[in-house]
Amino acid sequence: MSKIRQFLEQVLQMPYYKNYAAASGKVHNIAKHEDATEDLLIQHGFTKHSKGGISKKQRDSWLKDPYSCSIPDGSYVSQPTGTHDSPDFIVKENGRAYFIECKSVSKKTKAPMYNSGVPKSGYIYVFTAEKYNQTTIFDGSDVCPPNDYKLLQKLIEEHRKLDDKYNKLLRSSYNIQHYTRPMISHYGGIDYFVHNDRKKNEQKVLNNV
Repeated sequence: MSKIRQFLEQVLQMPYYKNYAAASGKVHNIAKHEDATEDLLIQHGFTKHSKGGISKKQRDSWLKDPYSCSIPDGSYVSQPTGTHDSPDFIVKENGRAYFIECKSVSKKTKAPMYNSGVPKSGYIYVFTAEKYNQTTIFDGSDVCPPNDYKLLQKLIEEHRKLDDKYNKLLRSSYNIQHYTRPMISHYGGIDYFVHNDRKKNEQKVLNNV
């Protein structure tokens, strides 16, 4: 069994961790969700290659062809394109790159917020929820199919053009401008942890590594 699969199987046993702050309720515990995930990578034999320094263009190229990734086999990069962009980790094993993004929500929430980052096909999302004190995994394409991804990207692009159109008409000496920030979320009370496709999506990720 590959190290990446063993890692993901243990990820599925993880309790709740809050992103950027300790929230599992355990004394002396790891500070945040990303740290807990990184700790498991290390436990399963992956070594840290570097932090950041990878361009978005390079990331997208590796995502398109995961076997073109140039980081050493058996290593990972943390926050490859910075703290405000995805993924949280790029991990390489047997010549292939894996893209891992961590998501965390509090007691009142049952689905992750993606903000301006539309869920990406080929990304493995590690999602933990305080409500259930559980973690699940899924590929971005399972919650946002490729056609939906294209439509959302087109919508974002059209809003950018609309911003540009009206910003050119504004005349304030203080250079007041408008920026439309995408907010990718769910409606209708979607709950990832009781969703009919949860186990299928988890198994699909495990089968594909």
